[in-house]
Formats: sequence, structure tokens, C-alpha cells
Amino acid sequence: MTPRPGAGARSLAPKEHGAYGQLAVPLLAALAAGAPSPSALALTVAACSAFAAHEPALVLVGQRGVRVRRDHGARARARLAWLGGIALVAGAAALWLADAATRLAAPVPLLLAGLLALFILHGKEKSALGETVAAVALSSAGLPVALAGGLSPLAAVGGWLAWCVAFTATTVAVREVVAHHKRPAGAAPRPALAAVGPLTACALGIGVGVALGRAELWAAAPVVATSWVLWLLRPHPRHLRRVGWALVAASLAAAALLVVVARTAP
Repeated sequence: MTPRPGAGARSLAPKEHGAYGQLAVPLLAALAAGAPSPSALALTVAACSAFAAHEPALVLVGQRGVRVRRDHGARARARLAWLGGIALVAGAAALWLADAATRLAAPVPLLLAGLLALFILHGKEKSALGETVAAVALSSAGLPVALAGGLSPLAAVGGWLAWCVAFTATTVAVREVVAHHKRPAGAAPRPALAAVGPLTACALGIGVGVALGRAELWAAAPVVATSWVLWLLRPHPRHLRRVGWALVAASLAAAALLVVVARTAP
């Protein structure tokens, strides 16, 4: 079915802009920290294809509305078919080329993606927990890539935990900034623990990781520090674009630290 006259060519690219960074930066860090083996590159292609298939899938299951599914369902079905095919072929090739550790880690992103799908189907993907699950699921794509690139299991898991800490902090901070400015005038402020608790937990996570000898957790420091600044300053939502670029810069700094740690480890 072709779109109705006047329906327009709706974009089928993922709409959640922050998700691009939560997937791409950990993948780039994992590739740069190790050796970009054929298995690592195939896993990267599979992850990116699966991510790009997210929006067509949402259209087909009606999450973007009945009218969007009616007008753009055929395009979404075709897009999902070829992106899903690429993801399956690349994933199968990656596993065929991979070592045992990579094969053991490969189901982790799939399981987390399934958990995220449950949040989406129940309309909870925009909740604090749903957005945190999304960040953890997206960043987990770098775990098997890091292993396929030759990193040790401890280094790969440590890097992923750094991203979990970092992206949890950004999720909390950005939600608090938006909620602060949406709060009606005169309304009672939210308890400080709503943001201070999770942000402090993220900072403590870095300390625990370092105390256990996992320097990878230090990589989360630029993102957690930026999140604390956002929570303290609470910039107006009109500046969210600048906030986004600040978080991208902090994430790239975190990626650089992870690469340095991986390449200087004995």
C-alpha cells in the first residue's frame, strides 16, 4: 500500500536522537580499544542494522499511531525486512567467526533488547526505568564487539559497566532538568533525592570500580560530572540542543579514556 495523497514521505529513521550516541559511542570505543576483527565489524553492522529497524517495527506494531501504520506500513514492512535481513546475516557471520567468549556475550544485547521491547509494548519506554533500560541495552552492543576485538572479559565488562553508569547519570539529569521547568509555578519541588540519589550512586559506582582495580570505571567520570553540572544549573529546555552536544562531548571523552585504559593495560 502506498501512502495516501498528502501523507508525505515520513522518515523511518529512529526518532530518539540520544539513542544514536548511546549506541554509536560505545561501539566506536569498543572497536578502537581492541582490534577491529571481521567478527567485531560484523557485530557492529548487525547492531546498527537492528537499531535502524527499530522505527519501522514501531510503525508496524502501531506505536506511532493507527494512521501512520495505515499510510506508511508498506514502506515500514519493506524497510524492516531488509534491515532485519542484514542484521541476521551479519550477526550469523559474526558468531561463526567469533571466539567462545564473544559467543557467550552475544545474547546479552538480545536479551536486553527483548526487555526493552516489553517496555515499549506497554507504553513505558519514556519512563525513567524505561529510558535507563534503553541506555543499558544500547550500550551493551559494545560488549561482544570489545570481546571480538581481543579485550579480556574483565576489560570488556568493565567498559560496559562504565557506559551503564554514565548513561544512567545522563538519563537522570536530563529528566530532572525537563521536569524542573515543566513544574507549575508554586508547585512543591520534587525531593532532591529524585536526582541526587541516582547521581551519587553513579559517582560511588566509579569509586567502587576503581577500588576493585577496574580502571575502566574512571571513563564514566566526564559524563557523570557533566550530569551533576546539568542537575545543579538546570538549564532551560530551550538550551537542550547545547545540553545534548555537551553530553556528546563528555561521552567522547569517556570513550577516549576507555581506549587509553585498554591500550595501556598490562
